[in-house]
Amino acid sequence: MNLPEFFGLDIGNHSIKVAQVKQGGKPVLEKIGSIETSLGMSSNIDSASIIKLADYIKEVHKASGISTKKVVAALPESMIFSRVLEIPLTKDEGKIEETIYWEAKQYIPIDIEDVQLDWIRIQEKKVGTNSALQLLLVAAPKASVAQYKELIEKAGMELIALETESIATARAISFKRESSSSILILDFGANGTDMSVVKTGNLIFAQSLGTGSDALTKAIQNDYGITEQQAEQYKRSYGLLADQGEGKILKSLSPVMDIIVNEINKTVNYFKANIQEGTPQLIYVVGDGAKLPGLAEFLSQKLGIQSQIADPTEFLGITNSIKGEVEQMNAVGFTVALGLAMKTE
Repeated sequence: MNLPEFFGLDIGNHSIKVAQVKQGGKPVLEKIGSIETSLGMSSNIDSASIIKLADYIKEVHKASGISTKKVVAALPESMIFSRVLEIPLTKDEGKIEETIYWEAKQYIPIDIEDVQLDWIRIQEKKVGTNSALQLLLVAAPKASVAQYKELIEKAGMELIALETESIATARAISFKRESSSSILILDFGANGTDMSVVKTGNLIFAQSLGTGSDALTKAIQNDYGITEQQAEQYKRSYGLLADQGEGKILKSLSPVMDIIVNEINKTVNYFKANIQEGTPQLIYVVGDGAKLPGLAEFLSQKLGIQSQIADPTEFLGITNSIKGEVEQMNAVGFTVALGLAMKTE
């Protein structure tokens, strides 16, 4: 199914980002923009905040020069329930759906009738003499979906698709980056870090960690008794570089980074034990938090897995009217918006 002309909308905790990509032989980035915000979407957002967010969307939509009002947006990974399941393999799709439903009832912490269920096939495997299907179960609360629909309507737009941030990120990073082995993507955001595993372009694992870039700023602020603005500046200037600022900022940030590293290790070890063919061999870091100096080198050293910052615009054409703007910005924070804008069906 061909989609009508649309733009990608990524609503973060500190900014709203938009992007429009023209599909064809080589996708071309035509419009891009962002606006800083003082709030993001959450499960307990009130009506006044939704109206304020809608105004922000109108503003960035106009400023970016996007004409279409059709939108593909992303639900934050923190709102999504996801879990790798293993069920008996059968050719009966109805039986698979029924089994997934009953498995989901066991693991999803809210009433199964209050979520929209979907699943992504990972692989088939032998378990003794039997065959099993491994899959990624994804469940989105219907209340959150309704919230997003309300927001987009209040902004005077039309929501034509809603997917998870991890799916959008996987699409953007997998484009033209063919790999026979799995890659782990870290979307380092303000309030959390989304971790996903992608194999041959397909999402096979997704998890949201409650520790993000804001926690790093807070650690510096607490250690030195300075303002949040000063701490943010120190973080952006010195980051995880041992040879900067006498290594003092690295010392402040290390305990927070160790929490993230430990969670990544758990995921890698889970894959080694349960989905060996999907064990990540490379880490791509995206999101605004990826701008942290020394981050890729720190992760490579701590995890023993090659890590690098990924530019989501690397393999896209860029229209001349915004080429200078894109060259000046750090596009790594636009990965979700670009992934949404690259959706083809």
